[in-house]
Amino acid sequence: MKKTALVTGANHGLGLSLTKTFLERGFTVFAGVYKLNVNSLIQEIKDREGLFIVDMDVSDTQSVEKSADYVKETVQSLDILVNNAAILCKDSYDKTNRTVLDSQDFDSMLEAFNVNALGALRVASAFSSILLKGNEKLLINISSEAGSIEDCRRNAWFGYCMSKTAMNMAGTIIQNEYIKHGGKVWQIQPGWMQTYMHGTKYEEATQTPDYTAEQIYKLIEDIDLYESGKAVFMDIYGKPLPW
Repeated sequence: MKKTALVTGANHGLGLSLTKTFLERGFTVFAGVYKLNVNSLIQEIKDREGLFIVDMDVSDTQSVEKSADYVKETVQSLDILVNNAAILCKDSYDKTNRTVLDSQDFDSMLEAFNVNALGALRVASAFSSILLKGNEKLLINISSEAGSIEDCRRNAWFGYCMSKTAMNMAGTIIQNEYIKHGGKVWQIQPGWMQTYMHGTKYEEATQTPDYTAEQIYKLIEDIDLYESGKAVFMDIYGKPLPW
């Protein structure tokens, strides 16, 4: 039986690279895409065998639930669910670096929370019933070192950092339920990637999304090496990170 995966935020960047990586390994892949026809590089592979493109806005509960209904009508189980969809706050990509002494863009922060933290929870809530019927039962949240409280060195980027910390907490709470069903939750720090989160491709970064996707897949191949009794926070090489 073919393995199955769902990847959110598959328009481009890491989500697209993970989608291609799973397809190359023979998976059936549901690629969650926001605003399908707007700057979506996934159109380049839309005819690949085993690919189902799903219009999904993780910030909208109705959209996520509609996507879940479609997936459940198509397959009986998922093996891997990757919460990859995420955004930066305005103060993160416009380089204003507002500290607590400056005025804050709270509306932008709320949007980041809605996508990065609540979006991941929406997806997990809608798809966990089918994920826990799969063989791997693996939920991967693409997190960030920015979500680490212990290792925090920043004095700005409130919205993005706090939203990723909230995502980490959501994953930990989810794992406390998944353990009863044989499931696993991983929070993965993807590294400094050439992505489009800044509005245009961030060429200064050292890693390509394709490289990052390959490293994440290597972790999946060694799934039994990692803790199953509690949520795991690690980098793409399997190194544990401080919460």
